[in-house]
Amino acid sequence: MNLLKDGVIVEIFLIVGVFLWVRKLNIKQARQPSLSKKTIKNLKF
Repeated sequence: MNLLKDGVIVEIFLIVGVFLWVRKLNIKQARQPSLSKKTIKNLKF
């Protein structure tokens, strides 16, 4: 029974850790470098 409780606690910590790690990765990907107005004006599409 004690081993089962420990397993559940470890699993909860793992799930929370993975969730926070994925959130951190998504925040890092979403951030884009800001371009100045001059740079945007000089871009040719």
